[in-house]
Amino acid sequence: MEMTVKVWGESIKIDVYQKSKSVWIAAGTYMGEFLEVKGGSTGSTAKLWAGAAKYRGG
Repeated sequence: MEMTVKVWGESIKIDVYQKSKSVWIAAGTYMGEFLEVKGGSTGSTAKLWAGAAKYRGG
């Protein structure tokens, strides 16, 4: 599924999908860099992705 997250006030579209029963993957590109993170739910994984993007772009 496609989700939109905010990174430093900018709306970024990312893809979030379920890899297994308890693992979700969020993937997208921020500032030309592809980022992929794993988490336990759609919402938490999207937040983890946004945090990783802020760290890389900060």
